[in-house]
Amino acid sequence: MDRPARLRLILAAPVLGAVYYYLLIFLIGLTAATAWPSWWIGTLPNRHVAELIWIIGSHTIGVFCAAVPSAFATVIVLRKQAMLLGIIVGVIATILAVLPSLTHDIWPLVWNNHPIFFIFDQVKQLAAVPAAIWIIRKLMPKSALPRAAFG
Repeated sequence: MDRPARLRLILAAPVLGAVYYYLLIFLIGLTAATAWPSWWIGTLPNRHVAELIWIIGSHTIGVFCAAVPSAFATVIVLRKQAMLLGIIVGVIATILAVLPSLTHDIWPLVWNNHPIFFIFDQVKQLAAVPAAIWIIRKLMPKSALPRAAFG
């Protein structure tokens, strides 16, 4: 990696990590506050399964919607090393999201209720930006961005 690309990586990683973290807070909160439609419970045979699918599905949509702007920015900033930057952004945002729950008051509540949901959420947050980068790079034509300007 050449020096300008390394500098862009060092400068972009914390900024995009913070942007992704705040987008996660906003969009996960928005999707969590969205009530399921009246027809949703009747489509599945079990109410508990319908609620779980709605909660997990809306959370996944919120995480992916938060990842897309960060992924697009990583592709623009570092075209060749976008995946590396995306992984770093995902790690930064996930660490910022997990740190408040590690207190001695909150951690037992998280771990004793449904730890698999907590672990699955962190994996989604880590993998969303690299997955969105992969999709964007597959869909974007190679001539879409000027190579001289962004490397």
